[in-house]
Amino acid sequence: MLRSSLILGSLLAVALYGCGDQPADSGDDPTSALQSSAGPDRLSEAQMQQWLRSCALCHVTGVGGAPLVGNVEQWQERVEQGRELLLAHTIEGFNAMPPLGYCMSCEREDFSAMIDFMAGDAQ
Repeated sequence: MLRSSLILGSLLAVALYGCGDQPADSGDDPTSALQSSAGPDRLSEAQMQQWLRSCALCHVTGVGGAPLVGNVEQWQERVEQGRELLLAHTIEGFNAMPPLGYCMSCEREDFSAMIDFMAGDAQ
């Protein structure tokens, strides 16, 4: 059951990611539009791929109460609690968020960059 839920969630994230308003012949990297919509912080290509495979599953749609990527209002209170607490919640799990947010290959630096990316201007 969990595996099928993960597969379905991954397909949903990919489908949502592919439904942007970008012209098909733009030649741009599709992750650049997503990054620019969430604020000034950038992810490396590897981090963006990790984010798409893990964080995006919940932070694109708000599943389980996850704050939406780039939504300043939803991130503000969390950011005010401090970076270390956000990292601890990410690594240890918190409420509906599982430990490591489904990213078993992510390092602390990756999580930090992904939090900055998702929180955007709330920082």
